[in-house]
Amino acid sequence: MTVLDLSVVTLNIGGGEKNFEEYPHNTQKSRQDSLKGLVEHLDAQILCLQEVSQYVDADGLTHSLMEDIQKAGHYDYSIYGPTLSMETHMQVKKDVMVRGIFSDWRDWSKGNAILSRLPFARLSDPTQPGVPRNIPLYQPVTYEGNRDTDPRFALLTRLKKPPFPYLINLHLTTLVGERPPQSSPEKIEEAHHLRSEQIQRLLDLVREYILKVNAPLILAGDFNATRDEFGIAHLLESDHNFYHLMPEGRNPSHEGLEEPIDHIFFYPKERLVDYSCCIEAGELSRRASDHLPVVATLSIK
Repeated sequence: MTVLDLSVVTLNIGGGEKNFEEYPHNTQKSRQDSLKGLVEHLDAQILCLQEVSQYVDADGLTHSLMEDIQKAGHYDYSIYGPTLSMETHMQVKKDVMVRGIFSDWRDWSKGNAILSRLPFARLSDPTQPGVPRNIPLYQPVTYEGNRDTDPRFALLTRLKKPPFPYLINLHLTTLVGERPPQSSPEKIEEAHHLRSEQIQRLLDLVREYILKVNAPLILAGDFNATRDEFGIAHLLESDHNFYHLMPEGRNPSHEGLEEPIDHIFFYPKERLVDYSCCIEAGELSRRASDHLPVVATLSIK
């Protein structure tokens, strides 16, 4: 029996980057140094990141933390999937885009990333090297410069090592006004509905080629949802038997909340030999971002 041991981390780094716009340089650099130190400390084989930002300057040079994170974690393989960009979604209500225009940036973008010590494989033939795909889950007709209209994507790949598990990294919608202290029942209901729709689109994507053949799948990311929300409790767990890698203690993964909103799931449960999961809540994590990393080690047959 082939068993693959993996360590996987999911982390939203938006609070560590601040997109060059909110903090003075010394504070920004301190956060970025903490983030690089955290990546080195976690030492995961697979790193799923959300809210990675980068910009291309007037000379065509790309400025991003990706290269620094790759070096810190010794990752030979990486992919960045943009979800929002100045080139596609230019909006004068978005401060960083206006700043980019007057700084002569050719582009600015934000998205998800996967960094790996294992090579990526083709989705159709895992013995061959492949390129991950950036799949849209939610694309509003117009972008209004706020999180309510942020497009949402999922990065899909496969690892080139038996039993060739699929891997998905996603970041689901959150709305202004769904969380305390300004939360309203209408906004909460709307946000739950949008996230359920996005999870349903993901399930439609993977049903035929992954779920029906019981291929191993790791699903990780910032769901912006607690485990009891309909999209997770019913669509993922009850209806499709995704197994939640429950972190010890169920500590919150984002400041100001009582439960985790960042999660790692596995499918199908019968191919999971063993696992452990925790939320890394040390001082380094808290300095690096406003989210805390969810860390899982799992053995897959």
